[in-house]
Amino acid sequence: MSIQNASAIVQRLGPCRIALDRTAHAELARELALMGCEPVDVPEAGGAPMKHRGTTAGFLAWTDAITGSDFARALRPFRQMDLLVLQSAGQDRRTLERTLFDAGWQRHPGGMTTGDYSCWTADMLPGASLWQRAKHKGSLLQRGVEADALIARYAAAANHVRPGDRVLVDGAGSTDGAAIIMALSRAGSTVRVAKDKGQRHGGGETVDAGLARLADQSIDLIVAFEPAVKTDWASRLDDYSRVLKHDGRVVIGWKQGRGEADRPDSWDGFSDAMSEHFLPETRYVQIAVSPNSAGPHAIFAVEAEQPAATDWLIMVASANPLVGAGQPGGYDNPAFPAAKGPLPGLVDFGAAYDNPWLYRSMVQMGERLTHEVKLARLAECVIEDSREESADRGAAIAVLGYRILEMRRPDLAMAVLPMIHGYAGRPMADDTPVHVRRWRISLAFLAGRLNELIEDREAAKRWYREAAQADWADFSPLLATKTIAASFYEARIHLADGDPQTALACFRHGADTALKAAAFPHDQQMGADGEPLPFYLQELAEVIDMGSQCANALAHFPLWQRDPGLFWRQVDVRRFGLASWARDLERENAQLRAA
Repeated sequence: MSIQNASAIVQRLGPCRIALDRTAHAELARELALMGCEPVDVPEAGGAPMKHRGTTAGFLAWTDAITGSDFARALRPFRQMDLLVLQSAGQDRRTLERTLFDAGWQRHPGGMTTGDYSCWTADMLPGASLWQRAKHKGSLLQRGVEADALIARYAAAANHVRPGDRVLVDGAGSTDGAAIIMALSRAGSTVRVAKDKGQRHGGGETVDAGLARLADQSIDLIVAFEPAVKTDWASRLDDYSRVLKHDGRVVIGWKQGRGEADRPDSWDGFSDAMSEHFLPETRYVQIAVSPNSAGPHAIFAVEAEQPAATDWLIMVASANPLVGAGQPGGYDNPAFPAAKGPLPGLVDFGAAYDNPWLYRSMVQMGERLTHEVKLARLAECVIEDSREESADRGAAIAVLGYRILEMRRPDLAMAVLPMIHGYAGRPMADDTPVHVRRWRISLAFLAGRLNELIEDREAAKRWYREAAQADWADFSPLLATKTIAASFYEARIHLADGDPQTALACFRHGADTALKAAAFPHDQQMGADGEPLPFYLQELAEVIDMGSQCANALAHFPLWQRDPGLFWRQVDVRRFGLASWARDLERENAQLRAA
């Protein structure tokens, strides 16, 4: 297990200097070295401090029956180090924690993910746990499963942080909560609510309980567990609504039965109150254990409407981006801030959309509304109200169309195809915005898929051909994924129709498109010098990957006449639209489980 253990350590600590007993753990030390770490021997307990410019961690395996004094002696050589990885399977948690805290260690804020939560039992720590030198008092310096439960809630909230988000942390354990969020997510910064001077420890930006210093629409995500409410609960929601951006989110919750009269004490009342300000998306169920119990515990998300027996009411909800219509001036995507300089056109959403607040809420996969019905309804509202030639409308039609494709609803496809025709069939002008051009190509490809769904193969071929021949360079070489996929999908239909020569031409067009996209001058597309768009090369690699599948078809085409199945096994080696395919498979598995 040395390779797996070394990988797990580096995933949490990054490449670093790590002190361990290299005689007892020779294989682990070797694997750590191969992952960029510098393994060193554990220093003598009374020796000089280890001098190192980077992070220094220690690895201690302590799996024998122990006393607190034995463990304390074993910890002493690591006292000058920044971090400690403790392997302690089977040992008494109370003894270990008490000794660690007394020796000046505390739990690392990135040491527990939601998936790790069940491994922290009342009796034992997980097989390996991560510690850092104590910095301040808080839940990271508390013992037992109650501290685990609080940390798990913040770890769950970290899953909803988007790159660059400015996060407001309000409520119990906010200092540690901010540290956990910064350790487990790509948040840009945190702001903690400090209710009195005594809570202004732990570093970072703080704000008064009334949020008076926070400007309107200045927060991307609010995390509020057991927030203290000075006046009434409804007014606190008003505060949150004021400071949250139009594409922001709230993760909020409290334990039932705490006796605060104005605060809803049931899920229905909670959902109704939140719906006055936000769009409820999902809820979390936390199954916790008492301090003296080693029973099962976990935290997981379920649909907002799903009944669940749990002591905690925890909701994830979004601001309504439609409220931002007519207010594009304050828009600045924190993942691609305007302060970095002129933005490449493909991420200049503020200039591209009439209502740019729709982008993260409706369009961006991994960031948009997670409630499928509300996402579809949002798209419908945008289609009803947006300009016919706007990027907003094109994006909304695509979201709705892919939802119909995922649901495998031919009847609904018949309703959305005229919308696609009306949008993609409008005359193109020299001043047609680049994001409108992007959606025209994407929708042409989607129309091909929907026509396959309703079994209109001739129409599917026409739409695929339109997408394949469209000028992706007007937007970005990354959009060539749609044109290459369209060539490949059209080729499949021709193969099934007994027209291999036309299929061959489609495969050739897909391969040629990939080569042109690879040769495109990327300098102006990738972003500012020294700070390339983080997704650019990854998606460009996908363009090449898709082109390679077309090239694979060309190379193996003689096999088609020998055995079509043999040919296809050589060709269908990658998935176009992997994320969509994975969602479809997950949805089908869920349906099978429900049946």
